[in-house]
Amino acid sequence: MEVHVKRLVAHSRSLTLIALVGVLAPGMLLQAQGLDLPDRASVVEQLEKASTAGDLEAMAEHAETIAVIELVEYFEASYELIRIHCKRGDENAAFEVVQDMLDAGYWDYRRLLGDEELTLINQTDRLRGMIRAAWAKGYISMLERDSRDAMQHPDRIMKALDIKAGDVVADIGAGSGYFTVRLAGAVGDQGRVIATDIRQEMLDFIEGRLEQAAISNVELVKVGPEETGLPTGAVDTVLMVDVMHYIKDRSAYAAKLRAALAPGGRVVVIDFRHDPEAKREFAPKPEDQVPRAVLDKEMAEAGLRVSEEFDFLPEQYFVVYTPTE
Repeated sequence: MEVHVKRLVAHSRSLTLIALVGVLAPGMLLQAQGLDLPDRASVVEQLEKASTAGDLEAMAEHAETIAVIELVEYFEASYELIRIHCKRGDENAAFEVVQDMLDAGYWDYRRLLGDEELTLINQTDRLRGMIRAAWAKGYISMLERDSRDAMQHPDRIMKALDIKAGDVVADIGAGSGYFTVRLAGAVGDQGRVIATDIRQEMLDFIEGRLEQAAISNVELVKVGPEETGLPTGAVDTVLMVDVMHYIKDRSAYAAKLRAALAPGGRVVVIDFRHDPEAKREFAPKPEDQVPRAVLDKEMAEAGLRVSEEFDFLPEQYFVVYTPTE
């Protein structure tokens, strides 16, 4: 339990406010998992002792733990209120509480959608829409967190990619557009960026970014989980950042990417190294991480070979694949 709370607190130090609450929110699951939260009074006592000793580091840790406890208590009390409103048949009141919880970072969406006591609201498009919007907001905040640049080194990646003006570049799984806007600047007015994602909420967010920055050389494409959405033989560079581990049949998908490449084209994969022992805040679960040797084999099966690689990223491999023929 102590380790779990410390993990939540560690997350809180690296996120923006909305993402902070979104990461702390899983604490409400602790009781459902059969675990007990620390006793608030004992944590307050530890905080007071740390204050007397002038230990600012310990004070911050204890204060953040109290925040976790209070957040959990807020979510549980609010959830009970939703149940009461549903029993009363007051749909609007229930939705108001749900929205307040989602705005505060609540993210146990399955609980909301699966609770038989909430059938008044959880079979509605309105709730599903609210949940999709809340998920997108939290996910975008994670993708755009202030600490990402230090881990991702986007400027060094762009320099290594050496995108040429006039190129056609695909940003697969573009997310918040973190790389999309950089790629758009690199290809210039004569070039084109194809930004794909499986979620319309992500594409809508990117569209807003593009409008705000007056960027007009990006095409947004919604795709299915195993679809590329790319034209045949037209793409100079396919960029996949933290996406490949989501693909189920990577060999088949890589073959589709190969078919999309223009003569001299390449597929660039940046993803988390397989390291079950590493403590990383935002990496996929160890069982979902793709070992580099496995990826190389799957890409080779699709007719793609390693032509270049870079080792400056602290948590990810950065590999360039080109057709074998």
